[in-house]
Amino acid sequence: MNHRSYVRGSRHLHSAACAVALAVGTLTVPEVISPATAVAADCVDSTNVYALETEPGTARKDLSPRTLRKYVDFDPQGGGANGPLLRTEYTATVPYGTKVVSLGGGQFYLFSKTGVRLYRDATAEGGSLLTFVAEYNTDPAVWMGYEKIFAVSGRLWTIDKNGLLKGFMDGRVLLGKRTFNPAPGMPSETDPLVKEIRDAWDVWSAGGRVYTLTSGTVKEYAPTGLFGSGPLTSKVRATGLVDAVQAWGPGRGTVYTVTRPTDHSGIVRGYTGDDALASSNPDVMSGLYVEEVLSETPNCLAPASDGKPVVGAPVDDSDVPPAPVEPETDAGAEGPQVVSGVFTLGDGEPAAGMGVLIEAVDPTAQAAGGSPLPALGTAVTAADGSWSFTLPDELPGPVDAMAAENGGALNVTATAAGTTSAGVPMIGVDYNTAAPAGQGGDSRISAFGVAAGGERHTTQLIPAAVPGAAFRVPTAGQEASTYAAQEAASSVGPERPSPVWQADNGILGDNHNPYLVEGVDVRSDRVMPYASGTCYTLKSFVASQIAYTVVAEGHAHWDTYATVDYDSKLSTAVDVAVSAGGNWKGSGSVSLGSSTGQATGFTSQGPYFGRELQVPIQYNKYKHTYYCGGIAKSSYQSISAARYSIPPGGPVAKLGRDVRWKDGASKFNASPKANRAYIIPGGYFQLAKGKSSKFAGAVSAFGVSLGATTTYDREHKQRITAGKRTNARHDIWGQKDRLSGNPGLFFSF
Repeated sequence: MNHRSYVRGSRHLHSAACAVALAVGTLTVPEVISPATAVAADCVDSTNVYALETEPGTARKDLSPRTLRKYVDFDPQGGGANGPLLRTEYTATVPYGTKVVSLGGGQFYLFSKTGVRLYRDATAEGGSLLTFVAEYNTDPAVWMGYEKIFAVSGRLWTIDKNGLLKGFMDGRVLLGKRTFNPAPGMPSETDPLVKEIRDAWDVWSAGGRVYTLTSGTVKEYAPTGLFGSGPLTSKVRATGLVDAVQAWGPGRGTVYTVTRPTDHSGIVRGYTGDDALASSNPDVMSGLYVEEVLSETPNCLAPASDGKPVVGAPVDDSDVPPAPVEPETDAGAEGPQVVSGVFTLGDGEPAAGMGVLIEAVDPTAQAAGGSPLPALGTAVTAADGSWSFTLPDELPGPVDAMAAENGGALNVTATAAGTTSAGVPMIGVDYNTAAPAGQGGDSRISAFGVAAGGERHTTQLIPAAVPGAAFRVPTAGQEASTYAAQEAASSVGPERPSPVWQADNGILGDNHNPYLVEGVDVRSDRVMPYASGTCYTLKSFVASQIAYTVVAEGHAHWDTYATVDYDSKLSTAVDVAVSAGGNWKGSGSVSLGSSTGQATGFTSQGPYFGRELQVPIQYNKYKHTYYCGGIAKSSYQSISAARYSIPPGGPVAKLGRDVRWKDGASKFNASPKANRAYIIPGGYFQLAKGKSSKFAGAVSAFGVSLGATTTYDREHKQRITAGKRTNARHDIWGQKDRLSGNPGLFFSF
């Protein structure tokens, strides 16, 4: 196969620049990678880019650990128009406090209070991203006092707090340490243009020139006179880049910018031009959460290759079969009329002998005064905490109507409640879905697909609020500071599930203990069920809001195009969050199958495309009071999805976060071989059966992050179409199963 792999050596790599704040920490050593494609004697078609990343949601960005990560630019000459900027797994975990400068050729100066050292990128040989080379005999306090340090043609330029420019270069080795010597041929230290460079938002160099970004303007500075010792000249290369906060350049004709890292968008835009810069790619990648970018600048850049870009270990796809026409039928389960689960104590031990109340749920109800949930029956937990309930063939008319309005799916709650020996009310609520027999064959099959599909939830009992307790109402500012809000603001889909517990008024600490009641931990306390009379739940509407929710993903890497259809009706199950006083915890899901009256999605997006599809869904917050024997025993709140609802003036759907990081060579190498297949040039593959994998952080509703799952059918599909190139194969793979089974999602390489 014709694959492109990135630059591994340093013989063509020269000065690149910018001081950043970090310090050396633990190093991660990934796999060895293959060599780059040689294009011309002194030209390369891919370059290395190093980014100091910050983690979204970090409370103290000035004190939190950083990650220095290696990226590869597969189209530095074209500004990302013909090739991707791909993230590697080569990283160094680093704290704050040290200035780092890229000298080029994979070499870095690190300036800290304890000394000045030189490191190099040794990942090409299987070593560390920051491998120690030498220490310098110099006063580190002097270097820490410089406001700007950057490299230009192998020399270090420094600007102090008074705006004076000085130049340095490597000297001799003395007593095992290197020295710095003054660099000859520098511009005047008092050159008036030096102040502009000192005050710039970002500074970098390429081809012996210095570049700055300030308030949306890119300027180029060039030394004049013999050996560059004359005054600096400047010219404007671009204006109006209003959302750019940082920039770098792999060569004189290319500039990349990064947008708004404070809200975690991190969108990289490309610009090219010998004089005035013009947009080459407004969406090279998303999610570059950076404090600084340090780019290699080779002597010469070549046009992008048309091979598949490879980052990481060499790819062997010789035994990959052709893609099937479509997945097989869904895997079997207990049956769509059966709901089941497991209740446990807070410590995970079974909650045996607990009565379980099964009630029907209308997720669209908005009765402010409260109304009892329709009771369907009861069950009792076994010794292992498990329970099961089969819906009767005939349901009350209002309950049957709920299912009919929801595409054949009936949402139910299973509630187990009681008190500890100390009188602490405990409750467990599991939201589940079934398909009543009266809905007919097609509706039941569709509803069953949306439902849990026979999966048994495990639900922990949690401390409940006493009846009549006042629940907190977070302010808009508090909701904006939550994990959910920061996840929603990210431009990249999450790599891990949301936390088990979340606050709607901030971010919970790692030591959060929801079972601490008045200083006593009740997670292991025995819970005694209520024994008096009939039990029921009174549900009261509190508030609603509309939030765009992830319902699908489309992926298209090299020479492929993605299409996603989400038409006519909802086909998604969304997590429900429950709060028994303060913080929130996921507790099952509600399935939505009502008609939307809209056809939406995206068509033929790519190549190097991977995005979520989000649709507007209304979310309701409710207060619930649990009664037994006519006496209110406990209360809790819930947040659940209700219906498709377009906000006034809003889109019917929109592209969500960037999920291109799930595609590419390294992810293909890590995938199970049984899940792989390829598409012939001009061919396609689509998922139109089964359930998607769960989308973590699919929505932020009332300050809480919820996940979601979509069922594929004739109106809800993920599709990929291959281009006509024949110099490499179009490989795809299923996330959780083979492509002819129930893969959930499929990805692209």
